[in-house]
Amino acid sequence: MDILQKIEMLSAAVQTLSNEISGLKVLVSETASIQPGLDTGSKMDDQLMVIASYLALSPGVEQDELLNTLLTCAMTVVKAEGTSITLYDETKNVLVFRAAAGIASDRIIGVEVPLANSQQGIAFRTRQVVASTPMYKEVTGITGETYRSVLAAPLLIDNEAIGTLGAVNKRNEDNFSVQDIVDFSSFADLAAHVIQQRLRENSLKTLIQGGSAVVPKELTGVKISSDSKDFLEITQNIAAIGRRSPQLLALCKQLVDVISNIA
Repeated sequence: MDILQKIEMLSAAVQTLSNEISGLKVLVSETASIQPGLDTGSKMDDQLMVIASYLALSPGVEQDELLNTLLTCAMTVVKAEGTSITLYDETKNVLVFRAAAGIASDRIIGVEVPLANSQQGIAFRTRQVVASTPMYKEVTGITGETYRSVLAAPLLIDNEAIGTLGAVNKRNEDNFSVQDIVDFSSFADLAAHVIQQRLRENSLKTLIQGGSAVVPKELTGVKISSDSKDFLEITQNIAAIGRRSPQLLALCKQLVDVISNIA
C-alpha cells in the first residue's frame, strides 16, 4: 500500500469517525429529550446499551490503529525517521508520549517532556508549529537514539492545546522545510479530531465504571444504570481479547451462545 492509498484510507476513516460521532450525538439527544418522570421503559436501557457497546469497542490511544496509520502517513510525507503523539498531563504539568511510529517507537511511550526547554513544550504553549534542532536532549539517554532535528505541532481542540504531534530526523537533510511545517499542521488537525473523540470516550467509560470524569457536553443528563456498567465491562473484555488474541474469539462466541441459550 503506497502513501496515497494510506492517506485515502485515513481520510475515509476520519469521515467514518465523524459519522459515528454524529450518530452518537443523535442517540444521546434522543435520550436526553425524554422528560423526567415519564416511564421510559426499555427505550432508555436500549440507548445506553448501544452507547456502552460503542465505547467498549473503541481502542485507547496506544492501541488506536487509526492514529498509528496517521503517524505513519505523516512520517512518510515529511520524510522523517519517526513520529509521535504527546498528551498533556495536568497533574504533573508535563507532556507524555502516548503513541509513536518509526524510530524508538517501542521505547518512547510513557516518557515525559517538560513544557520548558523542549520543542514539544514550545509548540504546546505557543500553539505554533516548531522546527529546530533538539532542545530536550534527555530523551536521547532514555531511548538510546540520536536526534538531529525535531518538528512539533500543537494538537488543538477548540483552540486549546491538549498535546503535540511530533516528527524527528529529516531523512537525508539537516532540517525540516517550510513545506513540512504546512503538511504537518494538516496531520495535527486530523490527529486532534481523532484524539478528541477518544478522550470523550474515555471520560464516558470512566463515568460508566463509577469513576469521576468530566462529562462531555453532548452527554449531559445521561444516566447510567448498573446493568449498563456490567454490560460495558463484559464487552470491553471481549474487545480486548479481539485485539490481543483474536484466535480466542471463536471460543468466546461459543461461551456466549451457551450462556444466552441458558438464560
